[in-house]
Amino acid sequence: MKGSVGAMEFGYLLNDYLHRLGCTAKALADASGVSAIQLSRWRNGSRRPSDEMLRRIAMGIAKMSGGNLEEKEVLDSLIDSLPETKRVGNGFGMRLDLLLDALKIRNSEISRILNFDPSYLSRIRAGKRNPSNVEPMIDSVSRYIARRCASGNELAVVEGLIGAPAAALENVENYRDALAVWLRSGGARPIEESKDAAAFLEALEGFDLNEFLSDCRSDEGLEPLVPRQIPRARSVTGIKNLLRCEMGFFRATALSDSTERILIYSDLPPVGLKENSEQMKRWMQAIARLTGKGLEIVIIYDMERPLDEIIQSLGMTIPLFMTGRVRPVYLSEGNKGPFRHLLFVSGAAVLSGESISGHYDEGVFHLSYDAGELYYCRKRAEALLEKSQPLMEIYTEKREDELQRFLNEEKRNGFQPAQIDIPAFRNIVAMACHGRWAIVSKETAPRVSFLSRHPKLIDALEQLGIPSVDR
Repeated sequence: MKGSVGAMEFGYLLNDYLHRLGCTAKALADASGVSAIQLSRWRNGSRRPSDEMLRRIAMGIAKMSGGNLEEKEVLDSLIDSLPETKRVGNGFGMRLDLLLDALKIRNSEISRILNFDPSYLSRIRAGKRNPSNVEPMIDSVSRYIARRCASGNELAVVEGLIGAPAAALENVENYRDALAVWLRSGGARPIEESKDAAAFLEALEGFDLNEFLSDCRSDEGLEPLVPRQIPRARSVTGIKNLLRCEMGFFRATALSDSTERILIYSDLPPVGLKENSEQMKRWMQAIARLTGKGLEIVIIYDMERPLDEIIQSLGMTIPLFMTGRVRPVYLSEGNKGPFRHLLFVSGAAVLSGESISGHYDEGVFHLSYDAGELYYCRKRAEALLEKSQPLMEIYTEKREDELQRFLNEEKRNGFQPAQIDIPAFRNIVAMACHGRWAIVSKETAPRVSFLSRHPKLIDALEQLGIPSVDR
């Protein structure tokens, strides 16, 4: 079978199997434990299946053949039919490929060290496979090369490739550690940062938009969003009082007849909200109520903050993006100084304040309804917006055709994305085109895809293709 198929494209091969089995795509999807929608996307080439999905399809085809086809044979033919991806990424497979090429080490040599089949190693180097347990592989390769490639010429090659000073490579242990760091991430950054992105995907996978919108229509157990009187203007200190002022800002805006868009900027970490799930629910509920009034909301992010703070903030607001009514942007000039700022502006209220980084309980915050202050702060917020650019493009089910047109255009320009294998998340699909964009898709209804061109988010997602091992 494998020899007759040759380099048949994946979609055509799937269709060929359906024809030979005499079954429908729906029947194969059910037998494989995948959705009919996923199978349709793979058949038309709009998506690339992960390793886990490939195994499921091979299992389903073998099962439906009644024993005429072996699962391994089917899996090999499916893998061979996948198109080569253009090397625009900096994933583990590409770095391993560069290292072995530079040092002129054969596949067979490394395969013996790793106890791998040489063809499997070739697929890893080509970006077709991503090993599920990469840490032992990195450790073995790093140790072997640190001992084997110690001549002056070889050290010079490694120095130029990974950017480590030659003096650091003279010690075998330092040499091994430098190689391991580079193989993990392409730089000195530790892979623990990928855990932040994993936490974000975990929250996204477990999020039910319909349940969220239902909760937003209910005041059960919550203080009513709109009281009879507008909260009083005030100046306060500390995070707890700030959270009360934020709810006052939302209530005043909800009572107002103004239709002006709401601008929200904060480079403070989500202190107080992340520790208090009930307060976070009320915060999200308040914004959802405002979008229900037809108000446009723009959230301006400062991406100069640590990645964990960025992910926490996105994790809080990502459900709102899924509604398609809240627009995320980011400042092209981030805040790198010691001061942290907050500015919420609507047509009815303004909440502003500042704090020293790390000393948020000493921060001072001011809630006001004064027309003059509103005018001044709106000008400030609009100036921030002018310095911003889109953080994400959100493609809901109604916009899937637009996403497909974007992907097709990228392919025509020679940019083929690499699938990011994240087997821990059954309903999340991710792909990245290094240096250009990354896409995360939630497959369960309602389906939604997020496209970001920001380097921090692209890099965080790419790191998920190199999972760490629980010890």
